Amino acid sequence: MGTIYKFEREMLRGGLIHVNKKRNQTWFKKHWHNYFEIIYYNGCKGYCNLNGEKFVLSENCLFLLTPKDFHEIVTEEVTGSHSIIISFSEQIVDDQLLGAITADPIALYGLSDTLRGEIESLYTVFAGASPYRERHLAHLLNCILIGILEEGHSASSLSRDLNPIVRKSIVYMLTNPAEQISLQTFADEFGVTKTYFSHLFHDSTGVAFKQYLTDLRIECAKRMLEEKALPIIDVGYECGFNTPSQFNRVFKHATGITPSQYRTKTTRPK
Repeated sequence: MGTIYKFEREMLRGGLIHVNKKRNQTWFKKHWHNYFEIIYYNGCKGYCNLNGEKFVLSENCLFLLTPKDFHEIVTEEVTGSHSIIISFSEQIVDDQLLGAITADPIALYGLSDTLRGEIESLYTVFAGASPYRERHLAHLLNCILIGILEEGHSASSLSRDLNPIVRKSIVYMLTNPAEQISLQTFADEFGVTKTYFSHLFHDSTGVAFKQYLTDLRIECAKRMLEEKALPIIDVGYECGFNTPSQFNRVFKHATGITPSQYRTKTTRPK
């Protein structure tokens, strides 16, 4: 069992976006973080282990990762190759695009010249000192996200404009699955009634608040269980379940099997 590293939002160095360009060989041990990330590879060889599934890198590929994705990256040293890592907060993303990228990671191979150019331009702007730098970065990032969604795919059912209150609540749930969250939590936070927030959430997402939160926690639990580095009891607590019995009951109701059975089923031979 290896250690899983968690990187907090402070890795963005106080801003809403950070862009890093790396030459040749890159190796990141298994980790996750509470912000979004785009990793673009140009001329690289190696693999990305994403949520327990191995993706071979091509000369021109990209991964768009959500805060609940575990990943490990190993690349070979190839002359002239480079990768660009774009780490960003949800605050810089347009509402409709945020809804489209919160569900699942996206792996994209064979990027268009336009999308590749926008990614390279983003790094150039980030490294520069223009007085319009922040606005330019936000514009370019959202253009890149549109390109990724158009050239790849989005499994999200939330690819619609989100009410600002609902947007904030979804992002908080996504980045803080261990917190004790309820309808009352957000009603108090936004100064509205539970009934109003409940209707607003359902109208914006098409899903009841409680079901959305449960589904999100189950997805987080599945990914932690697949990694096998945490005791099952700790997985439950990390995903917001109060007791082992509650975790077992809710997980089995959602998946048909217990967390222990799920871990056994998804164990992959090394």
